[in-house]
Amino acid sequence: MVAIAGIGAMNLLGPRHTGGFAIAAAVGMVFITLLIAVFAMPKVDWLNLPAKIGPIDEKPSVMWLHFVGIVLALSGVEAIGNLTGVMKRPVGRTAGRAIWVVAAEVAVFNVLLAVAMVAALSPEQRAEHKEDMLAFLAKAYVGGWGELSVRVVGGLLLLSACNTVITDMISIQYLMSRDGELPAFFQGLNRFGVPWTAAVVATAAPCGVLLVSHDLEHLAALYAIGVVGAVSINVTLCSAHPRLRGWRRKGPMLALGVFLLAVWATLAVTKLHALAFVVTVLAVGLSARWANRWWVARGGPRPTLLQRAIREQLPDDGDLAAAGTSPRPRVLVGTYGSEALAPAALLEARRAGATLVVCFVREIAVASYKHGAGGAAERALTLETDPAAQRTFARYLDLAHEAGVPVLPVYDTGPSAAELMAEAAAAHGCSRVLIGTSRRGTVYHLIKGAFQRRLEALLPPEIHVRVIPEVSVEALREEVSPAAAV
Repeated sequence: MVAIAGIGAMNLLGPRHTGGFAIAAAVGMVFITLLIAVFAMPKVDWLNLPAKIGPIDEKPSVMWLHFVGIVLALSGVEAIGNLTGVMKRPVGRTAGRAIWVVAAEVAVFNVLLAVAMVAALSPEQRAEHKEDMLAFLAKAYVGGWGELSVRVVGGLLLLSACNTVITDMISIQYLMSRDGELPAFFQGLNRFGVPWTAAVVATAAPCGVLLVSHDLEHLAALYAIGVVGAVSINVTLCSAHPRLRGWRRKGPMLALGVFLLAVWATLAVTKLHALAFVVTVLAVGLSARWANRWWVARGGPRPTLLQRAIREQLPDDGDLAAAGTSPRPRVLVGTYGSEALAPAALLEARRAGATLVVCFVREIAVASYKHGAGGAAERALTLETDPAAQRTFARYLDLAHEAGVPVLPVYDTGPSAAELMAEAAAAHGCSRVLIGTSRRGTVYHLIKGAFQRRLEALLPPEIHVRVIPEVSVEALREEVSPAAAV
């Protein structure tokens, strides 16, 4: 559980910082498996191997159960899905190559290791070393150092699988919250753009499972029923997708989906504890979804804050031109959700007679989240659907009303806050960009780099970046109405 907590902490820095760990563990395990196969094959007594295997006289139903029992070995292909966020583009072609490599490795090396196991071990030894068979084979064929390597790399690979679960759970919770299926607090981002509440839940879930079950076979059944269920649903639904035209493509996809559903049903019938686990997860998730939808429906529709800001506070440039007055200049201030810089930014805008462009930036580092307005399926965040941004803009609007400063709210999401702010400053014709002194620590700057340097490198020379100190709300009110402070 301590190792799982450490993986959860790594995911708080973003998915790209755990992708390298997953790749290293996978490559190490492939090397160890190849090493065992190379050492074992010359020592196998191929003449006596058929006698050790014995005749196959089991019923088809029993053979099917045996096949379902080893289906977890094929789930290595599923782990490729966790690496698509760090793969070389085009991801589709790279992922295809990776899947074929992993599938070939799983199929070929499992057969070779099974041959080595039958050749070297008696039936009693096979039952005794059921949970550490690979380490036992490494000791028998390679030596003590081979066993140690298998245990270390195998442990890292299991932690990599745990990392896959945590990363995917973070993405799923965040996207479900964005879709209104889970409470809005799952969208809260830390300084590295990771949904921290979702990360805590994703880390606590496997720890809770370990408190209930410690047996490796039981845990493997929980993983298998989840993987097979998810893949079978995905493949079956893909067979009905309108873009997959012709039964030449739909037929094999549908047949594969039905086959995987049969495997899942067998797991559910033979592994009742795994079925109970799936039912519990579904019950908790659907209950949370229903409760969140009921709670949101109580509030009714909310007015659009952006329309209110434009209508009530922004002057019309046409009216200013008719009156012989030039349009106001504009200065931009960026925020991640903090209102600490609002009084200082409003003072700067008031002294310059400028409109304050408040740029709320959602720096999102989620592996499966797509930025921009590329279609309804992407579910991009907007000002109207982000409660944290609405609260921040409401506070800016209240203070701006007291200071007599027009405010233009701007909202955007993306992986780089500096790029988003530079684009907003250029698009809205801002003469200055105001930023505060960074409160972020050494670790953040080590990973992300100094924000001011990145912003200045992106902006044209005529747009200046100015670091302003924070001032209190009282200082803003004193300048707006000095008489009231006396």
